[in-house]
Amino acid sequence: MPLQILVVDDHPLFRAGVVAALRHETGLAICAEADSAPLARELAARHHPDAAIVDLMLNDDDGLRLVRELRQAHPRLRIVVLSMLDPGVYAPRALQAGASFFVSKQEGPAAIIAALHRAAANERAAVPAHAAGPQLGLSERELQVFLQLGLGRSTQEIAAALGVSVKTIESHREAIKAKLGLPHANALVARAALWLREQGLAR
Repeated sequence: MPLQILVVDDHPLFRAGVVAALRHETGLAICAEADSAPLARELAARHHPDAAIVDLMLNDDDGLRLVRELRQAHPRLRIVVLSMLDPGVYAPRALQAGASFFVSKQEGPAAIIAALHRAAANERAAVPAHAAGPQLGLSERELQVFLQLGLGRSTQEIAAALGVSVKTIESHREAIKAKLGLPHANALVARAALWLREQGLAR
């Protein structure tokens, strides 16, 4: 019986490429595709896949939260995170959230296929002892805010997307500035935007 896979990515062309690559692999079958976290949760409940490939940037939703929710709702589900985000910062967090492996989108289909087969065999990547990047000292919620700032979102937009108050986001912004040694709000936004551009993630 082929491994049934749910593919979750909000970029149609990239998702189509992943699906096309996996369709030719013996032992793997695509059971569903989702372009958002709500649809991913719905399809996982409907199709009961063996494994899921999950991007961490899903429009305004939080991919790490989706990984955690899918694992809690479906303990037997194996998750491979496929992302352009800095693996030095996000791989440890993805693994701690319940993913079996973190694969960079800069790697080829072979890396995704290998991660799926290893996850199906109940293997898991070890959480790195050290991670690179100045964002390492930020909490998961601070990283979410930092990423949203880099995408050009306002404090009000971030608060709405994360379901918290504007005052809470303002507190996170102040904490991020202090941790990264930035002098003012404009420097924080510029730093976040630069980080995304360096990874080819600016939208």
